[in-house]
Amino acid sequence: MADNHPPNFFFRQDQARKNIRKLVGIFILAVTMIIAFIYFALQLIYYIYLLTSISPTNRAVADYYSQKVNAFSFWDPSLFFLIAGLVTLFIAVASYIKMYQLEKGGGTIAEMLGGRLVPQGSADPLERRYLNVVEEMAIASGASVPLAYIMENEKGINAFAAGLTMHDSAIAVTRGALEHLTRDELQGVVAHEFSHILNGDSRLNTQLIAILYGILILGIIGGEIIDHHRLTKTSIFVFSAGIVLAIVGYTGSFMGRIIQCAVSRQKELLADASAVQFTRNSSGLANALKKIGGYTLGSLINSSTSKQASHLFISESSIDFLFPKLLATHPPLSQRIQLLDPQFDGKYPKTDATPSKFASKYIAEYKAYKQGTGSYSDFLIDARPEHVTNFVGSFSDAHIGQSRNILTLIPDKLKQELNVSQSAACLIYALLIGCERDYRDAKFDIMRKSLVPENIIEEVAVICDKLSELGQDIRLPLVELAVPSLLALTSAAKRKFLMIIELLIQADHKFTLFEFTVEWMINKLLTEKENISGKISFFSYAQVASEIYILLNALAWAGNTGDCESAKKAFEAAVAKFPEISNTDHDFLKEDDISYKNVGQSLNQLSRSSFKIKEAVINACAYCAFYDKTVTVSEADLLRVVSLALGCPLPPFLP
Repeated sequence: MADNHPPNFFFRQDQARKNIRKLVGIFILAVTMIIAFIYFALQLIYYIYLLTSISPTNRAVADYYSQKVNAFSFWDPSLFFLIAGLVTLFIAVASYIKMYQLEKGGGTIAEMLGGRLVPQGSADPLERRYLNVVEEMAIASGASVPLAYIMENEKGINAFAAGLTMHDSAIAVTRGALEHLTRDELQGVVAHEFSHILNGDSRLNTQLIAILYGILILGIIGGEIIDHHRLTKTSIFVFSAGIVLAIVGYTGSFMGRIIQCAVSRQKELLADASAVQFTRNSSGLANALKKIGGYTLGSLINSSTSKQASHLFISESSIDFLFPKLLATHPPLSQRIQLLDPQFDGKYPKTDATPSKFASKYIAEYKAYKQGTGSYSDFLIDARPEHVTNFVGSFSDAHIGQSRNILTLIPDKLKQELNVSQSAACLIYALLIGCERDYRDAKFDIMRKSLVPENIIEEVAVICDKLSELGQDIRLPLVELAVPSLLALTSAAKRKFLMIIELLIQADHKFTLFEFTVEWMINKLLTEKENISGKISFFSYAQVASEIYILLNALAWAGNTGDCESAKKAFEAAVAKFPEISNTDHDFLKEDDISYKNVGQSLNQLSRSSFKIKEAVINACAYCAFYDKTVTVSEADLLRVVSLALGCPLPPFLP
């Protein structure tokens, strides 16, 4: 399996970007061919129309059309460019509209395919198990917690991930997957989908839907013209145009699906390899695939919209009976299982179509998981600065064990607060207010002036007391776990929530690292809209040198508060990792000169850098944080924000 897995996250992301550029090139070529076909087809139809209009009984009409035929030329530059402009504009507008819809995030695609958002407070044990696995994987990988969906009416065993970035992704599983898979098997499936998110496959797949829609819409319109026009002498030209559009649209869509399927087949093997690397348990995913092979319904999806998103799923969602191999979105099931389990003999165990007898078994599994205990120190991850870039986008079973333990350390009552939007907002308020009673009253007064009801303030006070019993290293995971519930706030409630956060931060006229971390994460995950065609703007270190220095100064002081000498040494150790710019001016700032507002602006600039620069920034940050052989909670928090800003998920670790 190792051979299928590229070197690291940055290589995989760079390859994903290159694949997108190749697909755009193919798309432009396809549009050019479509324009040429439509032009010459319409010209031929018009020429045939002129010939058939020459009437032997009416000399005047015959002369008129004869002159038209004699003057006719298949090459008319003005007409060609008119048709080219109209077709290009139409395809571009259709693709843009689809892109605009998909920019809302993976949840849009999940709902388009019939998915139902799983409420955070679901009482269904199978749904709770599913949510728990998703949260576990998110914390372990360092990625944002994706929205979890269930395709309620789908009894086949299948799943998919969708979204443009790690910040707006969604994972969906079918009801059949929930009811038939064990926890280990479900974890293998979710790990497979997380690899698509981390490797940039979800972005590529989402863009493919938008790109191909522009061509497909031509076929749809052509079909509508054919359906709603009666064939008469006067309407034959419009009817023929409809046939041309239908042929072009559906042929173009067919060719697009061939490309789509070829890309998908390659990505699925890589995702299988990544899932094994993440969980160190090849049997989980292998057994899930075996169940698909032995299940009467397999992995089939009944949704009428599933074909345009067939490349998203973990297994074949539909079967094309005319071209089963050419239009297969996945490698053969037996091949995938053989790579995961070399002992597989090709025989699939029969999976019972009635899941009721499995329910109690899976509920018992979930309860046994919840009873797991352990101290946080049992799961510390050993790491060296030179290895940190290899951790990006690549976690292991040790990270999963660590995230499982973090979730176990969060009291059940506090977890319940995360399940309701308003309570999740109260949790964020409580984190910003802090546990020191001396500062609480002043901040509660600010909330009262903002017309926050007294019962909400009382709830915040109770949460503050609960937080005082937890370590500081649990605070950031709590923010991430709160995000799915916060996303459910209405627009008005979200605006008020963000306003109160701003007022609480400004209350003491200080902007601490933790406040910056919380505010940045909330704004990034709640309000920023991802651009489906976002471009890289910076390719040289010189273009972002000042931003790099601002970030490294902040990180050096985060781990060495009050110790100027140690902070400067950490800063210099990090700067040394940039030989291209280390000779330029790179002033070491005093602690009082650190501005987190400037840090935020620097991160926004660095987020538009090439993956080569991002990898170097993460590497330098690692050497800065690890300089004193200790990673503090403040350093870990800032590293988390850096990884989110750069789109480079970094699993939590301590040396």
